[in-house]
Amino acid sequence: MQVALETTAGQGTGLGATFDHFGQIFAAVEEDHRLRVCMDTCHIFVAGYDLCTPDAVQATLTLFDEKVGLKRLCCLHANDALKGLGSRVDRHAHIGRGCIGKDGFAALLSDPRLPEGLPVIVETPESETMHRINMWYLRQLASQQSPPVIVPVE
Repeated sequence: MQVALETTAGQGTGLGATFDHFGQIFAAVEEDHRLRVCMDTCHIFVAGYDLCTPDAVQATLTLFDEKVGLKRLCCLHANDALKGLGSRVDRHAHIGRGCIGKDGFAALLSDPRLPEGLPVIVETPESETMHRINMWYLRQLASQQSPPVIVPVE
């Protein structure tokens, strides 16, 4: 059995807002080989890890690999961020319509270091009407096609 720990936004006193926290957790667990990490893009962005540009994504993934290990990454929660970098405010936005933006998601999803077959889960607002659109948009960004701008559903 494996256990997945999710990255957090840095609100309050919870663990998981820095990649260093995971190293500390792994060091304290006897069977740490059973631990995996779910990376929430909104959470790490508002915790202070930039994902807005291809260079920023590369630097963030490199740091994640050094501190946590990409081999431990088991899932990606793809959520744009309503609040800014380092704000520590966990408010999800639709893909490409928040502070991370489409360029950040395109760079992240096309990074060859991500594990093959990595599950991507959307946790954006208005799930009944927008999850299908957000997933479609992520697929377009991952394939490096030029997607249209997502407009709000009224």
